[in-house]
Amino acid sequence: MVMAYTNKHDLPLPVVRALTSFEKSEKVEGLRVTTLIDAPRISQLRQRHKAPDEDVSTMLYRILGSAAHLIFQDGAKGLSNSYIPEERVSCEVDGTTISGQIDFQFIEDDEVNVIDYKVTAAYSIIYGKPEWEKQLNVYAFLLRHGKGMRVKNLSVCAIIRDWTARRATTTKGYPASPIVEVPVKMWTDEEQDRYVSHRVQLHINATAIEDLDGSLPLCSDEERWAKPKVFAVHKEGRASALKLFDNQADAEKFASKSLDRKVVERPATYTKCAGDYCRVAQHCDQWGL
Repeated sequence: MVMAYTNKHDLPLPVVRALTSFEKSEKVEGLRVTTLIDAPRISQLRQRHKAPDEDVSTMLYRILGSAAHLIFQDGAKGLSNSYIPEERVSCEVDGTTISGQIDFQFIEDDEVNVIDYKVTAAYSIIYGKPEWEKQLNVYAFLLRHGKGMRVKNLSVCAIIRDWTARRATTTKGYPASPIVEVPVKMWTDEEQDRYVSHRVQLHINATAIEDLDGSLPLCSDEERWAKPKVFAVHKEGRASALKLFDNQADAEKFASKSLDRKVVERPATYTKCAGDYCRVAQHCDQWGL
């Protein structure tokens, strides 16, 4: 997908040039790890359709992430050979090359500690990000098969872009500081092997499909960031719900305790689709369903 940009907010030219320059990434053979763990439908639609115009103002968080990587990469320079910043590791799986750019490795007792840098929102720390676990476990897979190295620990060094000191003392699970290291669960070798092999086959199968939309595999609820249907009990005169329920029967029972209560069904939502996070939504026949 070749990107074209708009500047709806009349940002200064140096700002526009800075924002767009970080989009020029190296060409990589085969599948990147980030593509491997994402939906095959999205990957195929990105390859087969021209990218929609994107406003430069929406690229701010991507450039913050790139800047953080450069700063931390410079911080690792001059350290011992045990510290390895920004290394691309690859291996072949079922005839397909898989590669990933590992932000930071620290070798200790012939094992590797892997750290990935993320610029993210506080909710990612509070509620977790399943894709972090998948991405870092594929890195562990690559180190094991591509370099013959065992991985000891996986973690994310998270820079919290919306961190506030007040919420750190009042909100349960809120990060204690604007930059925190978050441990990531490491799977067994068998789980990593099984996951990577399965994902590679899904992408191979999608590549072989000629129909641009109708026959492509659908994105899963997890890939669409699904929020399930809930039943909210509201009280007359109050804007927010008194309580949320997974099923209607429990909601009706709770609402029946007072005449001024009513049940409102909130349908399932797909945040990635509805929130304009998917850059191929306009080409997708699953979008909006």
